[in-house]
Amino acid sequence: MAVDIPENEFSRIFNLDNVTKKSSKISIETSIEERLKLAKRFSIPEISSLKANCAIEKLTQKKSGDFRLSVSMHAHLVRQCVVTLNDINESIEENFTIVFIINSQNKEIADDKVVEFTVDEDDFELIEDYKIDLGEYVAEYLSLSMSSYPRQAEVSAKEYGFKILEENEVASELEKRNPFNVLESLKH
Repeated sequence: MAVDIPENEFSRIFNLDNVTKKSSKISIETSIEERLKLAKRFSIPEISSLKANCAIEKLTQKKSGDFRLSVSMHAHLVRQCVVTLNDINESIEENFTIVFIINSQNKEIADDKVVEFTVDEDDFELIEDYKIDLGEYVAEYLSLSMSSYPRQAEVSAKEYGFKILEENEVASELEKRNPFNVLESLKH
């Protein structure tokens, strides 16, 4: 049974063997066709532009990992307001870092090993060979950087018959509607 692997809409393969002694700098930008495919993938009306400046450095033995990818991404998108469904513009300026660890045949990675990390730390990626897809990493981080609920400025949900709750209001409403609160009155 063959499994269809979806086409990568924005692919820029880079061989880590080509990293120079200091570091390698690469600028990538999407074509019109790639932006259309990415917009379809993310279910948004349009990606007006997507550019990324990448720097790849070989890490020394003292540091954890083999290579570090640092990216500065710039994107302009057209999104739909979750209240009015009108098109709105969203600009994204995002920096991210990924540390690559080459998993050669002589390295064993324990599946049951517990790894602790914080949100502020770099992402780690275990790779089998020296090829990485810069475009796919940029696309993935673009999707993570987009606003979850894009909303048009100065829109009042009341005029559309909605109430927009803040995060703390949602948490307090959940506490109020706890179905187990009824059991408290049955205590003896």
